[in-house]
Amino acid sequence: MDDKILSASPVMVPVNQIYQNQRIGNSLKSISNHTTDKDDPKLAAACAEMESLFLTHLLKEMRATVEKSGFIGGGQAEEIFTSLLDIELSKKMSAAGGIGLSDILLEQLGAKSPRNNNPASE
Repeated sequence: MDDKILSASPVMVPVNQIYQNQRIGNSLKSISNHTTDKDDPKLAAACAEMESLFLTHLLKEMRATVEKSGFIGGGQAEEIFTSLLDIELSKKMSAAGGIGLSDILLEQLGAKSPRNNNPASE
């Protein structure tokens, strides 16, 4: 089953991705009237969730490139397990610092001053 998100066919989207997308969308709606406060906890949480979602998709695509050996054929249960494993791994990776995407998003959305324009940060 192809897990690509198709606008014409919502049936192809896995349930956990729909839930995650709705949760992140709701988080972003709640901060739509964002302030210029760079320490806004809702904005930081939404940025961390966005990084986690990106990492989930990255892990899923990386896993798709590995050939299955056929040694253990888990079928649909294995697919569900690996999908949930990727989600949890991405949450842990994002919480541990991730790849820096949440910092970039927080800088852009929170109207932080860029690092190179702030001589005190150097």
